[in-house]
Amino acid sequence: MHGDHVVDVGSPGDGAGAEGDGLVSTARGTALAVFTADCAPVAMASPEGVIGVAHAGWRGLLAGILERTAERMRQAGATDITAALGPCIHVECYEFSPADLDTVAGGLGDDVRGHTSAGTPALDMPAAVAASLSRAGVSLAHDAGVCTACAASEYFSHRARAEPERQATVVWLP
Repeated sequence: MHGDHVVDVGSPGDGAGAEGDGLVSTARGTALAVFTADCAPVAMASPEGVIGVAHAGWRGLLAGILERTAERMRQAGATDITAALGPCIHVECYEFSPADLDTVAGGLGDDVRGHTSAGTPALDMPAAVAASLSRAGVSLAHDAGVCTACAASEYFSHRARAEPERQATVVWLP
């Protein structure tokens, strides 16, 4: 969707196929999943048993998807939220138009600016996720450190190889 809509999942299977970029649950036995290719999958959890997951593309980051997901988690009882960033496209492969880069930097700060390995303007997606999580008061506990465009044999990339497949990021509350 590339927006800021968050779906509340009340029980296992609830919300299946719902349109949104974030999912939140407190229900035991519930698995939350998002599918991504180059966008950032972000898993979140709290000690109170509130879990969330978000699909964060640059438009979704600007719209506040990570902030909305954390906000819904807090409404459900979460206090200290930690996050993990999964495989996504990285700066060395993410050529970005200067105008769009100015827009993203205007919303998330200049740390999101970078250059591709060829020297063209680029968006640093992990830096954009970190900035958004910081604004949401969420600590980034883990970054997979994997570029989907560079890791051709392990991950799908729509941007680098026009692959239609997606990888799933799943958060489960046992």
